[in-house]
Amino acid sequence: TVSREEPPASPQVRHEAHRPLSACANVHTQLGVTGGARAQTVTQPEDRISVIEGAPVQVKCNYSYSLSPVLFWYVQYPNQGPQLFLTHTSRKSIKGFTANLNKGEKSFHLKKLSAQKEDSAMYYCALSDTV
Repeated sequence: TVSREEPPASPQVRHEAHRPLSACANVHTQLGVTGGARAQTVTQPEDRISVIEGAPVQVKCNYSYSLSPVLFWYVQYPNQGPQLFLTHTSRKSIKGFTANLNKGEKSFHLKKLSAQKEDSAMYYCALSDTV
């Protein structure tokens, strides 16, 4: 049995699926919370990503939303709860990971040039309405 924990939700937030960077069980979880009339979705096309240590990695996140969303990456390490990792407004590199908002492609992909064993975790993409 695989237990699933979902990141904390707030009104007008929609999360979809988590993506492991390790040899974890392939699990698909979806959480949807709606709080307004605007449709918003976040998708992560890959269910699982396996990379060799030292190789580059990209975890894809695409969104569908007509206004200006705030995008987030959450990370959940083994035996821990989800925690906020990156936002598109911070423009920081955390543990070598970066994520740049591409409004034209409506994407917010998480990237790292050299994946490390300690990066093995579940990664959740989320968006929030700025209104």
